[in-house]
Amino acid sequence: MQGISQKVLIQQLRELERDGLVKRFVYQQMPPKVEYSLTEYGVTANKIVDVMCSWGKENIKIRQRRGEEIVLLEDTCPGAN
Repeated sequence: MQGISQKVLIQQLRELERDGLVKRFVYQQMPPKVEYSLTEYGVTANKIVDVMCSWGKENIKIRQRRGEEIVLLEDTCPGAN
């Protein structure tokens, strides 16, 4: 991820792990490798993210109609209309 330090990213992922939203898998290899994935509980947050995505896309359209030069870089709202 661009724009975030490795330290901050790790802190956020560990917090999400403590909250039960993501699980961490450590591969026993060199160099070290770690993967994070959503837990079953974490997947339930997708509904909230979809609503936020839809709101954001609509907000961009409103601001564009007002003359602001805003570009949606990519459509990253799967499941949102």
